[in-house]
Amino acid sequence: MFAATKLLPLQPCYCHWCQMKILKKDLKRGKIVVQAQSLDDLWLLNQTVVKGDTVTGRTTRKVRLGSSEEAVKKQYVLSVAVEGVEFKDQALRLSGKTTELKEDVPKGAHHTIAVEPGEALTIIKERWQKYQLDRLSQATQQQLKVLIVVFDRESCLLARLKARGYDVIAELKGKVRKKDYSTATVTNFYREIIAAVKDYDDRSKPDKIVLASPAFWKEELMNELNSDVKAAALKGKVIMSACSSVSENAIDEVLKRPEMETVLATAMAAKETKLVDEAMAEIAKDGKAAYGAKEVEQAVEAAAVEKLLITDVKVYNNPDSELLMKAVEDKGGRVFIINSENAAGQKLDALGGMAAILRYKVY
Repeated sequence: MFAATKLLPLQPCYCHWCQMKILKKDLKRGKIVVQAQSLDDLWLLNQTVVKGDTVTGRTTRKVRLGSSEEAVKKQYVLSVAVEGVEFKDQALRLSGKTTELKEDVPKGAHHTIAVEPGEALTIIKERWQKYQLDRLSQATQQQLKVLIVVFDRESCLLARLKARGYDVIAELKGKVRKKDYSTATVTNFYREIIAAVKDYDDRSKPDKIVLASPAFWKEELMNELNSDVKAAALKGKVIMSACSSVSENAIDEVLKRPEMETVLATAMAAKETKLVDEAMAEIAKDGKAAYGAKEVEQAVEAAAVEKLLITDVKVYNNPDSELLMKAVEDKGGRVFIINSENAAGQKLDALGGMAAILRYKVY
């Protein structure tokens, strides 16, 4: 019969579902004030703030008072002309030279503003690109809390969908007598799965719970769920889906399923997967697509790019990416930055980190 051989503890929530707040927006002056709510938000700002921007935030600086040799810490609100951007140690660090005289801090002094979740940051750009505004807007929208459960009669993965990607939070393994398909054997493992799902539901209150399996295992699990009085509240959240295996690839597979379209319409992971698959389909049939730096640059020059897909790693490692993205938007195209940690981003990185869906074929 089944025995649970591995159950990872459900991980605590780090506010993946809290939304970025836009406290003020004055695009005539190129000014937006944001308040990051999570590490995901800080990562997004890491991709938004670039060299040449001016940022204002609260910071601490050591200063000497009068003739005293002993330095004391004082808090300031400083403005810095950004020269460096780093996301490290759960904080966004923005370094550069101060833009004005501030009490004990001279103008032009080198300083770093460290932004953590919950802190406000003012960002001033000479020009905000549309893709940057779109990403900030997406970060402020309510994201569905979705738990994805992929399983068969021997194993199970539970994953929590994030605004960017997903976390595998628990794994169940069982032993089964291959020639014994008795109801009792299957039911025991289903109870293990339901118990883990209920535990997560009690603590994190997901909006939807996706049950996906190969073959008919999901129907068997639902039969067990229907007979469990204590798990009755879960049934209203359940969405049935299908997958071909029990693995992390199966989670990406579930995101592509047609029944997930409505539920995951606001989930970034699903959108990124759909975009990359659209590009891959065009590439496979030698259709309206370009990939790799040379081909994409040619398509941009020809004003043929409808959608530019570029991975965050490519943006981070290639300073020229900003100019390319700006050129796409100047010519009426849209830019989508894809997370390299997901399967969709990995596919795109394998193509050189960028691909374009075209209005028409260039060559």
